[in-house]
Amino acid sequence: MNEYIQQILSVLQELTDEHRQLVEYGKAKTEAIRHNQVETISFISNKEKKILERLLELEQQRAFLVGKYMLSHKVTGQQRSFKMEKLIQMVFQAEEKQQLQRMWKELNAVITELQDINEFNQQLVKMTLEYLHFTQDLLLGPEEEDVTYHRAVQGMAQQRNGRFNIRT
Repeated sequence: MNEYIQQILSVLQELTDEHRQLVEYGKAKTEAIRHNQVETISFISNKEKKILERLLELEQQRAFLVGKYMLSHKVTGQQRSFKMEKLIQMVFQAEEKQQLQRMWKELNAVITELQDINEFNQQLVKMTLEYLHFTQDLLLGPEEEDVTYHRAVQGMAQQRNGRFNIRT
C-alpha cells in the first residue's frame, strides 16, 4: 500500500474519532440543556474548543498528504485538488480505493450525525430562551411603554403587552 494512502487513512481515522467525541459531547450538552445545567454546558464547550483545534490540525495534515500524493503521481497545475473525492478517483489500486471510500463515508456519516445533534441543540436552546422570556412576562407582568405620567382622569392604565401577547 502506498505510504501516503496509509497516512491519509490514519488521519481520516483520527478525524472520525474526534468527530465521534464531538457527537458524545453534543449528546451530553443536550442533557445539560434539558436540565438547565449551565456549568456543564460551559465545561463541555471548553472541551469542544480543544477538539476543534485538533480537527483543524488534522484537516491541514490531510490536505497536505493528499497534495503530496498527487504530486508524487505528477498531478500539478489546475488539476491539483485537495478534495477526497478527487483523490479517490485518482487511486488505481482497488484495496486502497475501497479503504478510502469506506473511511470517507464513515467520516461523513459521523459529521452528519453531529450536524443533526447541533441543530437539535440550537432549537432546544431557542425554545428554552423563549420559555424563559414567556415566564418572565408572566411573573413580572408587562412593562410600561412610557416613562411619563398618564392622566389620572382616564382611569385606564396603558401598558405594553408582553412579548408573547403582541399582535403581529
